[in-house]
Amino acid sequence: MANNVSHKLSHTMIRGRTYYTNFRLNDSTSLVRISLGTDSYKQAEILMNQVRPFIPLVQNGSMSVDEFKRRLQGFRTATKKDFDEFLLNWLRGGVEEAQRLPELGRMHKQITGQPLSPQETATEAKGYADYYTGNMYSGNDMTARSMLAALKLKQLEVGETDLEQINAVASQVDMNQALMSQAYHAFYSGELARYRQLVDAMKAQLQEAEQAQEPPAPTKSKKVKEQAKDSPSEAPTTSCMTLSEAWNGYVRDKGQKWRKQTANENQRFYEVLFHVVGDIPVNQITKQHIRESIEVTANLPTRTKLPYSRMSLSECIEYDAPEDDLITSEHVHKHLKLWRSILKTYLVDQKDILEKSPTDGITYEVKSNRGGNYTASELKHLKDKFFGMADDNWRKWYFLTLIYTGARRSEIADLKKEHIRLDEETGRRYIFIEEGKTNHSRRKVPIHKSIEAGLLNQIAPIKDSDLVFGNLPNYTSVTLDWVDMMRELQISDLNEFGLKRRVHSLRHTFISNAIATVGNYSLVQFVVGHSQSQGLGITARYTHTPPLKDLLPVVDSLP
Repeated sequence: MANNVSHKLSHTMIRGRTYYTNFRLNDSTSLVRISLGTDSYKQAEILMNQVRPFIPLVQNGSMSVDEFKRRLQGFRTATKKDFDEFLLNWLRGGVEEAQRLPELGRMHKQITGQPLSPQETATEAKGYADYYTGNMYSGNDMTARSMLAALKLKQLEVGETDLEQINAVASQVDMNQALMSQAYHAFYSGELARYRQLVDAMKAQLQEAEQAQEPPAPTKSKKVKEQAKDSPSEAPTTSCMTLSEAWNGYVRDKGQKWRKQTANENQRFYEVLFHVVGDIPVNQITKQHIRESIEVTANLPTRTKLPYSRMSLSECIEYDAPEDDLITSEHVHKHLKLWRSILKTYLVDQKDILEKSPTDGITYEVKSNRGGNYTASELKHLKDKFFGMADDNWRKWYFLTLIYTGARRSEIADLKKEHIRLDEETGRRYIFIEEGKTNHSRRKVPIHKSIEAGLLNQIAPIKDSDLVFGNLPNYTSVTLDWVDMMRELQISDLNEFGLKRRVHSLRHTFISNAIATVGNYSLVQFVVGHSQSQGLGITARYTHTPPLKDLLPVVDSLP
């Protein structure tokens, strides 16, 4: 049979080995069948446990099927706390950037070898300042729409009743960006006193926003309780203490012997749990909260390295970090180890505040393979989507080039017409990647026949020195576009093993498929620009770069 109803998992059915929702609307013959995107019973069970309470609402018409789909994809309703956090992240980032201006000249020269041009920078800054003040004067909602896109990326649902608050936050962001641009203009115009005044104004805006989020002053009885709670000689005793209160008590009792590096690291580990769970009573933290926190952690970049060290946690979570920048599985395990120490060792074993820890039975395997890839069927859906686009749509040949080359995003974004060349021995076109992230990035990548004609048409009207994809949006906009396409094609953010999929996952998918098909690890490494000993544990077959004819099977083997 093509369709099998699963008697083990209610409200589901199996079609082609994939689980689907399966329930009927009231007073209707219509069935709601939405792919869960998995053939795993365990993952389907987790998904259905999350959305099953909404099924009666869909059946009686209180919730639309589209909204139910978004819930199934992991969306939740945005709260005031989400809006406040978004604003604070912007304001803090603006203040930090403005305060770094005196160091910018030195940093720019270290990176480029050339000094900044004060006049050009001041002129450019004035343009940005005029743009953001113009947004406020004209009522331009570009910032509000960008905020909606960022919240959507975090899988937060925004309703019509939230639009007024969205617009209020967007106005504050425009104000912050205008002040920061004016600070740039003042600094590079030599008006240092005005620069200091503008930085102070940005700090005042941040302070006002922080104060607006502070809870009302406690009553006298509350003050007595809080004084008792904060006393270092007494540990928290209430079973309804919040996560932040538990953390403060844990730090008081355990943190006295921590070195500074350990204290900073533990604080970062705690912040991830707090971000996912929120400041809820510790007896309301569930195993699912811990699992979700692990998933978020496993897809974080290394936050002690640039540029991530300058980002907030929320920005790091939203960022489409390359696989090479993600934290190791050992580091994910260290996060879980700290959470277990707080919830199990401290709250259960030592303080008797919890009877059982939500970390019980939760494990995380330490492994070297970090990247989430796309399945063959998912990749086919993506390719069909792109091949169906018009040739003048920037998405078409950019994403198809990533799919068929396994190259890094930055390498294709920097690709120029002069880098697409003809190999005389084979008569095949190839991409010459001149430089990149590692010493092994300089290489030749054969062009797959499926995209050759399209790329040649793309470069026909441009100069040799022009970028092939000169009309690309910024990095974040490309990521948002990709996420929208994944949603449209019902491709989940995480694969069955909980690994995040984004644009960079196309590279991981290319490598996995090429190794499985060709079997020659060394040739695959040459095509994708890996070290000859990276991750594959073999000795290089070639002492020098192989000719293009030897690399053709790596690319041509892909469908």
